[in-house]
Amino acid sequence: MELRKKILNEAHTSVLTMHPGSNKMYQDSKQKFWWTRMKREIAKYVSNATCRVKADHLKPGGMLQPLNIPAWKWEDIHMDFVVGLPRTRRGMIPYG
Repeated sequence: MELRKKILNEAHTSVLTMHPGSNKMYQDSKQKFWWTRMKREIAKYVSNATCRVKADHLKPGGMLQPLNIPAWKWEDIHMDFVVGLPRTRRGMIPYG
């Protein structure tokens, strides 16, 4: 795989980025990489990504389904991770 495509794939599928749009992906990528027509290439990559292309054979999304209530505590554990928060003026990462 060509180096540019490897960079684009990593920038788009990284656990920390979670499929960013082309503007976010460009802003993040240009801090470490640069090549001619990079912004255009990123926009094309994102527009062709499978997560952005809806298959015609899929049914339209429906109502959200509630999670099942577990019969016993600690039977199911769910965690949400929030990353990429902006730093404060003093350089600290804010929390709760």
